[in-house]
Amino acid sequence: MKGRIVSDPNNPGERPNEGQPGQPYQQPHQQGYPGQQYPQGQPYSQGQPYSQGQPYPGQYPPPGYPPPPKKRKKWPWVLLALVVVFLVVVGGCVAIVGGAIDSVDKESERTVTVTYEITGDGPTASATYSTGNMDQAQDTDVPVPWTKEVQITGLGKVVTLLASNGMEGSGTIKCRILQGDSVISENTSSGAGASASCTGTAD
Repeated sequence: MKGRIVSDPNNPGERPNEGQPGQPYQQPHQQGYPGQQYPQGQPYSQGQPYSQGQPYPGQYPPPGYPPPPKKRKKWPWVLLALVVVFLVVVGGCVAIVGGAIDSVDKESERTVTVTYEITGDGPTASATYSTGNMDQAQDTDVPVPWTKEVQITGLGKVVTLLASNGMEGSGTIKCRILQGDSVISENTSSGAGASASCTGTAD
């Protein structure tokens, strides 16, 4: 027996559900297996900064900054400068002292000639005079006038002459020291036992 098609009473001649689009196919809801749960990932934390210092596996670490240049120490140069200044000062002092010693030696060896003279009213006199190097000599009862040349050496060529009247002399007595034609010193005295003193420095 064949089935009978029932027409829509409101639209005779049309088959039911004819002319209407079909409903989409919906798959039945599949329930998961009981007890099976997938792990959830850790939530992203904004408080954790991204670290650039940790390289990925298999990668070379980023190149670091070059070390700062080492500062050169200045104190060796300062010490060297002080040593140089010290050596210069010491060398200058040694040169000065050496030059002074040389000058002293030359002056002590230098010889000058002086002339001692005694004049007066008396027939005789006594003469005391320097001979250099702080030494002295004496001539007694020398006839007046009296003259004598002496070679003077040593430092500070100091020359002296003391002329004295004899016991019988009572007049004037005079002393004089000359270096060439230049008079270094002269003096006059009078009376019994009078003395005239002359002092100077020879060039």
